[in-house]
Amino acid sequence: MTNAADEPVHIVVTCTNRKRYPVPPQLRISNLAHLRPGTRFNEWTARLADSSHSRYPAADLYAGEHWQVAQKLTEALAAKTAVLWIASAGYGLVAADTAVCAYGATFSASAPDAVGASLADVTDWWRRLGQWPGPARESPRTFADLARRNPQATIVAVLSEAYQRACVDDLLTAAAVLGPEALSVVGPPDAQPRLTDLLVPVTAPMRHTVGGSLQALNVRVARHLLEHSVGLQRAPLREAAVATIPRGHRPLGRLGSVCPIPSSVRTSRCRRTPAPPTCCANCVPPAALANRADSGSCTRRYVAPMDVSG
Repeated sequence: MTNAADEPVHIVVTCTNRKRYPVPPQLRISNLAHLRPGTRFNEWTARLADSSHSRYPAADLYAGEHWQVAQKLTEALAAKTAVLWIASAGYGLVAADTAVCAYGATFSASAPDAVGASLADVTDWWRRLGQWPGPARESPRTFADLARRNPQATIVAVLSEAYQRACVDDLLTAAAVLGPEALSVVGPPDAQPRLTDLLVPVTAPMRHTVGGSLQALNVRVARHLLEHSVGLQRAPLREAAVATIPRGHRPLGRLGSVCPIPSSVRTSRCRRTPAPPTCCANCVPPAALANRADSGSCTRRYVAPMDVSG
């Protein structure tokens, strides 16, 4: 790794709907569906703060394959000062050792405990969570808080499509505080176009390399990248992501194919003009790309990882 050992690395993962402990009915968002958004949020946080139900370290609350892999991501950076954080639709950003109640809340619009349906709904909910003191006083509440506390830090955010949408404004603010390549979003492409420049895309063919199910693909790819990338900046992570795709599944940069790197990152859209080697190396090496006579956009279907975020 190229980062100095004393520079903190914050790894942020989405929570999951699966919980190890029963969720009290009053700590489900669906129990507050009749309230207006602002009133619903105030009532929700009051219930969390005043609940007499048992609290558990956040790392012990979640269950399933996604979480089994997620909670071990810091082990891939044994020589670094790595800290695991959880992005939660119920609590906001919390450290893995923060005591929380079992709850039911999600940014996935189709779920019964969804906090909202529209982009405006979920971004507003995340903003409100960031302004709420939360379960651990003085702890960072947003990606921007993490960045401001240590502008030399690196943040690797492993986020589902739903969380990319909810956290977009916060992520962009954090990226502006940190170094140019110090914040990376590992997850499905094209979930939120405004995050394209920050994205390290995860696509279904990567499963051939990292194994597991689609439900855990984002975190399995993240672990692979942390273990195999030559650095934690965005460019080397992208290069490692391209290398994760089996050669037989790497799309050619010609009409009728698609590079998993978003088009606005590729800049040339797989045309004659050479593209940056950190992106279209997945399609055609820049030297070969420059000599191609064909041009065109991509049409191969992208298969997204399954969203199990809570």
